[in-house]
Amino acid sequence: MPLEIRESAINVISEGTRIEGKVVFEEICRVYGTLTGEVQAADGSTLILAEPAVVEGNIRADVLIVDGYVRGDITARTRVEISSTGRVIGNITAPSLKLEFGSYFEGACAMESGRDQA
Repeated sequence: MPLEIRESAINVISEGTRIEGKVVFEEICRVYGTLTGEVQAADGSTLILAEPAVVEGNIRADVLIVDGYVRGDITARTRVEISSTGRVIGNITAPSLKLEFGSYFEGACAMESGRDQA
């Protein structure tokens, strides 16, 4: 039986990887490493920042899930979720924001449609 290889639309930036500059992606991106600069995601995309992830720069995404650390402004078209291990220092603009017990958020929040902002 031949081995079937399936391509995936999930990008993974592993721990120990550091990317500087503008990062643009579609679909799903899971980050364990460090991103320095602007992060832009297409409509319908999901950015997942795992616990060891560090982002130093502004983020524009459809859905953003933060288990790691962000220092920069966030604009989300759909929602932002900050877990109990998540840390955000910066302003958030999103129609929906979820903060779990133990999360850290320092900044201002505007609960407006991110579609108009992104």
